[in-house]
Amino acid sequence: MTGILVSLIYMVGQYVAISMVLSWPFGISYHTALILSAVIVTAYVIMGGLYAVAWTSLIQGLMLIIGVLIVAPVVISSAGGLAQINAVLAGIDPNFVAPWYPSWYPDLTGPYAGYAFATPIFLVSFFFLLAFGLASAPHVINNVFAARDARYFKWAQLAAFTVYVVVMYLIKISGYAGRAMAAEGLISLPTNVSNPSDYAFVLAAEQSFPSVISVFIGVIVLAAVMSTTDRLTLTIGTYFGWDIYKRFMNPAASDERITSVSRLAVAASAVLTLIMAWSKPPELLAWLIWMGIGLMLACYVAPLFAGLYWRRATREGAPFSMGLGLLAAGLADTGTSSSTPCRSTSAC
Repeated sequence: MTGILVSLIYMVGQYVAISMVLSWPFGISYHTALILSAVIVTAYVIMGGLYAVAWTSLIQGLMLIIGVLIVAPVVISSAGGLAQINAVLAGIDPNFVAPWYPSWYPDLTGPYAGYAFATPIFLVSFFFLLAFGLASAPHVINNVFAARDARYFKWAQLAAFTVYVVVMYLIKISGYAGRAMAAEGLISLPTNVSNPSDYAFVLAAEQSFPSVISVFIGVIVLAAVMSTTDRLTLTIGTYFGWDIYKRFMNPAASDERITSVSRLAVAASAVLTLIMAWSKPPELLAWLIWMGIGLMLACYVAPLFAGLYWRRATREGAPFSMGLGLLAAGLADTGTSSSTPCRSTSAC
């Protein structure tokens, strides 16, 4: 149940992102794009299963890697290069180019700026969040287990992590470029949405490329999000069919019966995700994505590492560890208040 719940929460952010990208080039409403994306992803997961998801993820992954390697340098160059981006960001707020927040901000009282969140302790925890939380995600682990040859286990993770680092840094620097371009008036962020900052990358790419080519930028972003969404959807169906239905509800069920139940679970997960994603997106989509990764960190890292490296780990202890992690994450969330960056108009 923990895997299903965490995957559902993480899927909400993915569907919100897909809907944003679809509504941008086609001019359709957010809710129309949300329904369309859910129908497309659910249909090919139900009809094709792991085979369809494996091939689509391969194609989408290649599109993402090649696209980012081509698009990101052009966007950064269109913003004036790294030196110009740093100069613009420093002109907005010197904290934007500091190693971490916060430095004293003169317009606000206290040692911490009102929008400060990237403190040293935050950066340390964020490292563990991305390095271990995402690596222990159910849909990522399932990909590793799906390898045909055990020899791939030795170098596949290192190769994937290397590609991930390059792609992620290029995307982040492109985001800085979009922020600088917005400050200089080269692009205009939308004013009729609750999360205008999430459109910075696609708008910067649209500014940097001819209109005919810029449409394909949305396809690259769409490929990145859909490759995660379909794997999460498949993971939910597999968890329910094999780990819940087969184990607790009908141990004598045939493979065909389990497949049918898994397909029903996939469809149900799409409906639940639509309900949760129906309201307007958060101020910054990353907060929703990071919350999902944080739950993965709390639930899966301990049982995964214990199962791999601790001989006294047991099968019975794993679900208790996951449940305790989920409970701890929930208590931590209710006991703290989130600090949203860029509350200051001058900083944004």
